[in-house]
Amino acid sequence: MSLWDSYKKAALASNRPVAQLLSEAARLRLSQTRLGLSEYIDYQLYKQDISWEEKRAFVGWRTQQVMEDMLVDDYSKFLSLDKVTMYATLSGFNLPIPALRATYRSMRPSALTQLQTKEDVAHFFSDPKNLPVYIKRACGGFGRGNVLVSSFDGARVVLGNGETMSLEEFCSSLDDGRTLGWIFQEPVTPHPEVQRLTRSNKVSGVRVHTFLSPGGSRITKAIFKVNAGTRDSDNFVQGTSDNMFGAVDIETGKVTRVIAGIGVGQVENPSHPVTGMPIVGFQIPAWNEIVHLVNDAQKAFPGFLCPGWDIALSANGPIILE
Repeated sequence: MSLWDSYKKAALASNRPVAQLLSEAARLRLSQTRLGLSEYIDYQLYKQDISWEEKRAFVGWRTQQVMEDMLVDDYSKFLSLDKVTMYATLSGFNLPIPALRATYRSMRPSALTQLQTKEDVAHFFSDPKNLPVYIKRACGGFGRGNVLVSSFDGARVVLGNGETMSLEEFCSSLDDGRTLGWIFQEPVTPHPEVQRLTRSNKVSGVRVHTFLSPGGSRITKAIFKVNAGTRDSDNFVQGTSDNMFGAVDIETGKVTRVIAGIGVGQVENPSHPVTGMPIVGFQIPAWNEIVHLVNDAQKAFPGFLCPGWDIALSANGPIILE
């Protein structure tokens, strides 16, 4: 859908003229927060349920970058992006992380198994104890390229979504020139309550935001990342992944509101598309453990004042993914 079509649909949904929406969006784009014209639609600021002052306070990705520069030092930025170094730091403090099995096309200390060639990957996949394995970029975020490899017959790789490809095709998909390469890690088995909700062995996690102040660490927000079962990760991908977001009451760990999609096509409080179970009211498993974990882990990165923690809701308890 084009941006113009989105504005026309938003005008119908809000019973406001398109010109009025464009004028309001332009004023926000030229304001201090520099909100994007598409963000105005994505986050439904065309609605009349909040005041103009509240809309002016809304922050998009441009201002988010400015805030990160103010609240995160350069050292912590690298630690948060380079997952191998981040995992080493967390492991050193005895904090729970996924078990690392290998890296691919990434120069690391010899304590880690390092795969550099297609033949190395074939040998790794041929050992039954190495599969299934979850693969993601060693540097980066948003779940881009994350994939589960479930089996290998010596020639073709079978992915978590059932797709198959030759080993050569698979390795070529990873060879994008990034020097920090990829991580091969142990997959997370979802908590039984999450499996009951989703009827899936794919991870659904919770993103918890903490803030470090002189008085210590505290949680400011939490979001349940509900996997719809069509992808190997629970990332929302701007509403295009079929996955859903649920607001979590940080006092109780219960889901209070759910969204699927963004903008004019957003659906509020849907049931899970596979099981039909309601998501609102779902109790995040081991919530008190998660609260303790993120407040403790926050202290491992004293130069990162406001991180967002992706916590896997695993059968073995909460695990820090990134």
